[in-house]
Order: sequence, then structure tokens, then C-alpha cells
Amino acid sequence: MCKFLSVPNLPEAPVTLAAVRLLPEIAAALRSLGIQTVSPVPCPWLPEETAEHTDMLLCHAGGNVCFVAPGQTALAERLREEGFSVRLSAAPRAPYPGDIPLNVAVDRDFALGLPGHTDKGLTDYLAATGRTLLPVRQGYAKCSLCFVTENAFITEDPSIAGALERRGAAVLRISPGDVSLSERHTGFFGGASGKIAPDKLAVTGRLARHRDGDRIRAFAASHGVTIVELTDGPILDIGGILPLKQIGKQFAISN
Repeated sequence: MCKFLSVPNLPEAPVTLAAVRLLPEIAAALRSLGIQTVSPVPCPWLPEETAEHTDMLLCHAGGNVCFVAPGQTALAERLREEGFSVRLSAAPRAPYPGDIPLNVAVDRDFALGLPGHTDKGLTDYLAATGRTLLPVRQGYAKCSLCFVTENAFITEDPSIAGALERRGAAVLRISPGDVSLSERHTGFFGGASGKIAPDKLAVTGRLARHRDGDRIRAFAASHGVTIVELTDGPILDIGGILPLKQIGKQFAISN
């Protein structure tokens, strides 16, 4: 038996379903951990480097509610089969900041996003369900933020770090770079990671490839979280690993 995550990005039990860009090596690694995947199709309004990024095309708002970009018919249908209530968002359209309506980092009682450019339906829903939208200058808010616990985060972005620190959160500020996105651009660590259990954080590649890899591992460990490296390759920004469903509490297992 599986259930929805009540708090986006923060599973309370081992994850059974995650949304992730369709890369065979990543999907196979997640399947080996008992995690099934759903994936977006390329979005024609985004550049190739982000056209299949989950954090550009899908935002889990908690429980069974997901906001999905137009054109993601197969993804929306798959989510409905899993019991999700799917709501259509505004279309993401390059250039920035027209491409970020769904790139919002949602926690239990707040969310981070760029005011005026996040999807109105999403922000209205978050407000109606008691979440405050904290304004940040970084439009790629979800991609720039790695959730370690409900009150511990990793980011390269000073605006996001400052907003969280003002709330009393523990934040590890890491150096930009060492995360691959494309030949032209560097990615974000948040887009290369995601929680797969309360005590496990998945990373797309080897932490040794990042100059702050030891700091990242130590910070996660200080909050009771172990790093799971999905491949032996470089750390790749794939638009995040978005946990959606988890083992029901009555069937939760401990490692």
C-alpha cells in the first residue's frame, strides 16, 4: 500500500514513485531501489537543456494535488492513474523568467518563488492551504534548492539561503559549478538530487565530482541523512528527483 506525500519533497517513508527526467541510467538506479518513475515529454517552449526537466513542468503541491504544464498529456494521465488530482498551469515559455511558472520550492507551511512569475493557480492554491510564498530573486527556486530535512537545505543561491536562514533553517551554502547541465550552462545541485526516504538523499552522480562534496555529505549526515549516489558519473542537473508517493505508514520498513 502506498500513499501520497503530505509535504512535498519530504517523504516520511521510503519512496515508491518519483517524477524524473527519462534517463535510462537514472530510472534503472531508482528501480533497483524499489522506486517507479514517471517522466515528462520534451516541452516545445523550452530550450533543449531544460525541455524535459520535471521542476519546469510539474509541481507537487502536497497530498494528491499536482500542477502540470500544458502539453504533458501522458504525464497528467499517468498521475491520474496513480490517484492524483491534476491541475493545469500556465505554459512555461523561454526566455527566463517566462519559463518558471512551476519552478517553486514547496515545504510544509511555505514556498519559495519569484513573485509575479509563478503560476497564479499554484500560488492561489498554496495560499488557500496555508502556505506563505517567500519571495526570492532566483526564479529557478526549486532547481536551486535541495531539501535535506524540513528545516535543513543545500543551495548555491544567496537569495534562497537568506530567505531560509531568516526562518531559522540550517542552510549549507555551496559553491556554484561542478553540476552539469549542458555544454553552455552549469546546473544546480537541487536539480541533481531528491529525497527517496526520510533518511536518504539521492544524487545523480558521484559527490567526489563536486568541490564541496565532503561538506555536502557531512551536512546531510549531521541531519541524519545518508547520500545515495545513483551513478558513478558526473553530477547531472536533470530537473530534480521529485518524490510523489511513499510506503504507507503501516507498511513502513526501517533500514
